[in-house]
Amino acid sequence: MADEKIKFSFEYYDCSGKYCLSEWDKNEIKKSLERLKDINTKSFNDLIRQRSAYHFYEIDWNKCVERGFPDKRANTLSPFHFSLVGINNQKARVFGAYQANIFYIVWFELWKSHYDSALIQGKEKLKVVLFK
Repeated sequence: MADEKIKFSFEYYDCSGKYCLSEWDKNEIKKSLERLKDINTKSFNDLIRQRSAYHFYEIDWNKCVERGFPDKRANTLSPFHFSLVGINNQKARVFGAYQANIFYIVWFELWKSHYDSALIQGKEKLKVVLFK
């Protein structure tokens, strides 16, 4: 399974607010769909091997501003995020859950605002966003 191409599902997609793709401009949406098409040619193992290119990492909720997905069913799966390379100076991300070769897209994020650098760097009250 880990060598089969990733499939995307929007079963747990949250389009209720700031993490909705519809909030982005038309060009960013177009590029995002092109990136998803590219990632759709990869397997889970490909993404792990090319981790630095796609910034494909498991989510550590203890280092995030958000503490889980809004749909509790998605929280029972492994949470991951990856970069939408070439969009907003590499700051755009997709957050979701992975299981059995399916990546369940939950959020599209344009500005890398999930990770709290205060938690990453051990500083108090600093709300600048960082990713590895």
